[in-house]
Amino acid sequence: MSAPRRDQGPASSALVAPHWRVRLSNPDEPLYTMAVVSELLGASHQSLRRLEAALAMSSPRPSGNQRRYSTRDVERLGAAWELAERGFSPQNVARILAQDHLSSGVPGETS
Repeated sequence: MSAPRRDQGPASSALVAPHWRVRLSNPDEPLYTMAVVSELLGASHQSLRRLEAALAMSSPRPSGNQRRYSTRDVERLGAAWELAERGFSPQNVARILAQDHLSSGVPGETS
């Protein structure tokens, strides 16, 4: 494990986080594949695609035409999956999460 690198500027002695740390700490960075999200949530790929469509989510496909999800996306899909597991249809899940968004001001988060 290497130590954080120092800024190369002559007047600065501040530590600079490596690029990968910045990417990992960004909740909007699309890092997770469909397979990883499916395993994390215990949901099938098809179920996640249906929820994604109902929630009008669009996941980037940076390489190999493979969906990528951010931490924020995973949290939103997780909340949606929990509702789907309780018997709500994808359309009702989307309505519930939209209503929750309006009341909390935070997309995809539940109280």
